[in-house]
Amino acid sequence: MFDQLFAEGSGYYEFPSFKLALFSLLLSFVLSTVIALTYRFTYKAKHLPNHFFQAIILSSIVTSMIMMAVGNNLAIGFGIIGAVAIIRFRTLIRDPRNIIFMFAGISVGIAAGVYGYSIAIAGTIIFCIVAVLLSISPYGHPPEFDYDVVIDYSKDKFSGDMNEQLEPFCKSFTLDSQRSQKSTHRLSYVVRLKEKISFEDLFRNLNTIEGLSKITVSKNEERKKL
Repeated sequence: MFDQLFAEGSGYYEFPSFKLALFSLLLSFVLSTVIALTYRFTYKAKHLPNHFFQAIILSSIVTSMIMMAVGNNLAIGFGIIGAVAIIRFRTLIRDPRNIIFMFAGISVGIAAGVYGYSIAIAGTIIFCIVAVLLSISPYGHPPEFDYDVVIDYSKDKFSGDMNEQLEPFCKSFTLDSQRSQKSTHRLSYVVRLKEKISFEDLFRNLNTIEGLSKITVSKNEERKKL
């Protein structure tokens, strides 16, 4: 079995033995774990999505198992395509980088599933090295987003300076609009948060201030930088 690890040629087995199948699945697990750990090491956001970390590993194992099950049998291949088509995957992955890491895990599973062990190992090493280098390069910094902050306040209950409330949390902010209706006033800001400050932190702080109401903080990815 191990003679096939770095051997040239296809080395493809239509009906793998139990030992060979087990080795392929374990290799998928090890290599996809390396990819998932690289994802965790290079992840720049505040909260790591643990479910996505698990998905990278599990998708590789499942893909490897499917590739070994299909083998050279065209009928089985079409059957698996039909079975997968029944399942509706509704999860939306917004970050292109997350898609690439997921695809890397799947690719390792495909390579191990067709017994291309040298391809799987070499591909994982190169992918992880490039991912780490990109994360420490100028292109590795997370994008900065603008947030729309809308605040209603009553002059009878709030007489402070709103700028003083935003400064501890915001790198920059601009008053976008303001409206007045009887005793209630509405202010709309476009803000850029400081590093390691989340919009939840800003929202919680504003809700603790007496006199403020109907506070909304929403991400606006289409706005230009302030």
